Amino acid sequence: MKMLSGLLLLALCCFSSIATAATLSEGWQVVDGLHLFYREGGNPSDPTIVFLHGNPLSSTMYAKVMDDLTSTQPVHVIAVDYPSFGYSDAPDHDTYRYTFDHVADTVRDFLKARGITRYGLYMQDYGVPIGFRLISENPHAITAIIVQNGVIHLDGFPAAQDPKGELRSHWTQRNPAIDKRRADYVKSIRYPQAADGVDEDHAGPDALLQMMAAEQRPGVIDARNDLWFDYGTNVARYPAWQSTLRGMKIPVLVLWGKRDMFFTTPGAFAYLRDAPQAEVHILDSTHFATLDMPDEVARRVAVFLQRHRSALHDGK
Repeated sequence: MKMLSGLLLLALCCFSSIATAATLSEGWQVVDGLHLFYREGGNPSDPTIVFLHGNPLSSTMYAKVMDDLTSTQPVHVIAVDYPSFGYSDAPDHDTYRYTFDHVADTVRDFLKARGITRYGLYMQDYGVPIGFRLISENPHAITAIIVQNGVIHLDGFPAAQDPKGELRSHWTQRNPAIDKRRADYVKSIRYPQAADGVDEDHAGPDALLQMMAAEQRPGVIDARNDLWFDYGTNVARYPAWQSTLRGMKIPVLVLWGKRDMFFTTPGAFAYLRDAPQAEVHILDSTHFATLDMPDEVARRVAVFLQRHRSALHDGK
């Protein structure tokens, strides 16, 4: 009987340990009539970090990092899939304007619906122009900035440096050939398999499968093409965002996968011009560093959060 009681006690202790281990919850939040998928973890009374994903992935790119952080830090983390990305609704582009202004408005309304008013930002790729719209609208709501492979300077964006190049020309006068090229690429994406060869970005088959399923939904490529055409509005705002950053004396962390050929490492160091207090770390990784080396990203973010704990707690 004593042995049975001991085994039962051990089982209960093990269960309790598992039950209290850090895990992410998932759900859909209704925002402006849309169901937006999100992942969330930690205690909402702790400092919040909002993760804004890049293109063409979703909040899935942050799941491991978010889980690691809530396992080791008193931090609240949340990431949302934008409309047409990941598991969020994909309204037709005739009923939802796929511009960065509108997506940023939707993210702002999502945060309001979740009761989040003061937070730090982790931004990658498309997440950077979305995040800097939130920052510009209400800089006092921001406790810290973390950037990973995303730009507000042309230094790290070689393809956009020529005002007369293909990208800048497209953003001025929409080029149907570029829309078609992007649509043809999306149609060509197939189920991940060994015959596909090397995954150069190290995103992994799970993320690539979700990307394929999301992008091949009816009408999504039209939405994505509208958003890419609107990208030129971001470049036009780079000087204003740089000025905003210069006026913010908050902690800044820049993480950069050096094997990213689209957003290159000069973009990481350019942040030091506007935020000399920034910590810059160049990683032997890709555009999707949170998927390629999530443990290292989580470790560096954890150290950053610990170092600036007082700033992050301000206003909570």
